[in-house]
Amino acid sequence: MSEIWHSLLANLALVSILVVAWDLVADFTGRLSRLMQSLLLGVVMAVGSIISMATALSVSGFIVDLRAAFIGAAAFFGGWPAMFIATAGSIVYRFYLGGQGASVGIMSILISAVVGLVWHHIVGSRSRSMFDVFGLGVSIALAGLIMLLVIPSHVVTGFVQQSTFPSLVLRFLSTFIISVLLDRQQRRRDLAVSNMIYRAMVRELPDCLNVKDVHGRFVVANPATAQMMRAASVEDLIGKTDFDFYPKDVAERFRQDEMGSLVAGQTLRIDQPALFPDGSQGWLYTMKVPFQDESGKITGVITYNRDITEQKKNAQLKNDFISTVSHELRTPLTSIRGSLGLIAAGVAGELPSKAANLVNIAHNNSERLVLLINDILDMEKIESGVITFKIKQMALRPVLEQAIAASSNYMAENRIRIVLVDDAPRAEANIDPDRVHQVMANLLSNAIKFSDLGGSVMVKLQRRDRDILRISVIDQGAGIPEAFRSRIFGKFEQADASSTRKKGGTGLGLSIVKTIVEKLGGAVSFETEEGKGTSFHVDLPEAHRPAEKPVLVERRARKRDGRLRVLICEDEADVATVIAALLDAEGFSTDVAPDIDTAMALLRSRDYVALTLDIKLAGESGIKLFHDIRAPPVNSDISVIVISAVADEAKRSLNGTAVGIVDWLEKPVDSARLQSALAKILASKVERRPRILHVEDDEGVLAVMSAGLGPDVLIASAKTLQEARRAVAKHRFDLVILDIALPDGSGLDLLIDLPLETRVIVFSAAEPDQNLGDRVQAMMTKTKASEIDVARLVRSMLVSSPDGAGPTPRAKE
Repeated sequence: MSEIWHSLLANLALVSILVVAWDLVADFTGRLSRLMQSLLLGVVMAVGSIISMATALSVSGFIVDLRAAFIGAAAFFGGWPAMFIATAGSIVYRFYLGGQGASVGIMSILISAVVGLVWHHIVGSRSRSMFDVFGLGVSIALAGLIMLLVIPSHVVTGFVQQSTFPSLVLRFLSTFIISVLLDRQQRRRDLAVSNMIYRAMVRELPDCLNVKDVHGRFVVANPATAQMMRAASVEDLIGKTDFDFYPKDVAERFRQDEMGSLVAGQTLRIDQPALFPDGSQGWLYTMKVPFQDESGKITGVITYNRDITEQKKNAQLKNDFISTVSHELRTPLTSIRGSLGLIAAGVAGELPSKAANLVNIAHNNSERLVLLINDILDMEKIESGVITFKIKQMALRPVLEQAIAASSNYMAENRIRIVLVDDAPRAEANIDPDRVHQVMANLLSNAIKFSDLGGSVMVKLQRRDRDILRISVIDQGAGIPEAFRSRIFGKFEQADASSTRKKGGTGLGLSIVKTIVEKLGGAVSFETEEGKGTSFHVDLPEAHRPAEKPVLVERRARKRDGRLRVLICEDEADVATVIAALLDAEGFSTDVAPDIDTAMALLRSRDYVALTLDIKLAGESGIKLFHDIRAPPVNSDISVIVISAVADEAKRSLNGTAVGIVDWLEKPVDSARLQSALAKILASKVERRPRILHVEDDEGVLAVMSAGLGPDVLIASAKTLQEARRAVAKHRFDLVILDIALPDGSGLDLLIDLPLETRVIVFSAAEPDQNLGDRVQAMMTKTKASEIDVARLVRSMLVSSPDGAGPTPRAKE
């Protein structure tokens, strides 16, 4: 090996020793600022460069050393400050050494600095890679070849032969070694800083954070976890499990959650009750995440716990507030709107033109206020999950027709025509009809609001690809401004144009539409062009109904037929069958009671227009039954037809106390006399005015409802649940209008006291449970429906009640 190789290898060893020594003390520089770190790096690299030149071999007056590696590394890792210090120190020392190669040596120093700085800017702010380090080494090595161009020609031959190849190789090696060591040092220092920040963050985190192994033993935990588990310190947790700190049932629950996350390999999120160190009860939000090692194997679980007690309380307060606002705002608003509507309709007599105009202004503005309250409450209830969705498969067209009919009175003065185009006949979807109605009401009100006077709005139902049904509401208005389109579905968002502001509105309608449609599994979109109109599209998955089995048709045909019901009190089955056939031929529905106990139970649970009575009933006296049913006020007016083999004997024994007995029929039954007795009963029912009980604690609503129902009905009122129960015990009512929020309880508790045949309309500020079955025929929400709407529904129900000719309608808001 030549002398130049020995010199450069010795130089390389000194370089390595210097960099390693610097690496040992470099961790202390992490406390310094970035500028100071760069300057210090420049000083160290300048020292290394000087040592390299001082110990190097001179060839023909030219010093062959590894200074370029130090200068390039200084520029690459430290930027301008380090490069300046390392370059200046190296130039000063090379100038000090002198010789005919001084100018060439200084130029070499400058070229190395430029190369290092170029690579510094190439890397920029991204993380350095081994490719970058390798590239720097190659560039520094090749940059040395430039010096051959400026070395005098009489020196080049000998210089190239002796030093070029060893210089290229060792320049690359020295640059690579220095860069690798500096890179590792900086990465280690960055990691130490990150770990310090992480430890401080975890230590100060008020939430609990810990890691357990697959056996449930704590591996790492923060102080908040130790405090939560009442451990003296974090060290007391390590190696222990939940069973060392919690009761067995609680620890087992925690362990099951952990195993669920470990087995599934997925993140688990839970809201769960918790006992806090101060003994108070609260709630924790818990997240469990599988912990994986570098090979991807799950070796434990990370648990994060956050106290959400205050959030739960706030959510409950919010729900309570919504409930309170629903009742305290909706009830008076309903009375105000209903009263103004009745006055405007002329119920209180004709008003002077000025007064009528003022009443119309008040009524219109009360409608606007009602819409505002409804939108705000609906939005909050939907988001908080208070409103439940009752999904069922049904045809879309009837829902669209109902929504169009309900919207026809909106801004009637604008004379907007609504057209329905059904390109998907008999299309069905899984929907909540009430919520789809709400979606359509919002879209139609928007379309009508922004349509020109005398214009038209089209509602179009069509099938799209992939079994998707599209409902489109198309107007010919001014279109949506470009600047507003990106935020059109946001809360309280409205276009900024003054013409739009004049239209009014809460800016919640489209947000409610989007939320409802997405909860139904659909999507909402729009197309618009300024000056030409807007189309809103609601896309819902189409539902296909399987072929119905005959047994299902048979079962549906057995619904209550809506006929007047008669109770047959007869212990002989054959006789009861004959009487039932005669009554069925006359259009009556029947039940049979073979004994007194059964008869009393049926009378308490169902509404009967009459009963037939056998005097000798299963060994008991039918006369006793007659007196029993006359005792409670609820049955005092029921009509009785005696059908007995000893009818005359019974008539004499009652001796004038047979009040309410329509006729006395001997067995076998005379069908003509039975028909005559039934005709008398029907005549009495026709002459009788329907009796209605209105259960409501607000005087205004009671008064407006009474005015809206008019004189054709007998209406009684009850302001409390107890008053209502006394009224139901005393009288039989054809229909009950029921408020839910009463001073002494829920109005729904009255349902158990009502006969099954009594029709019920729930009219309340609070939205009732949709799962009340057939006990409630209609559910209407104050402000969403007025007293006039309820009165209209009452009249339709009374006309189609068992006293009439048709089934009772089932209505919603």
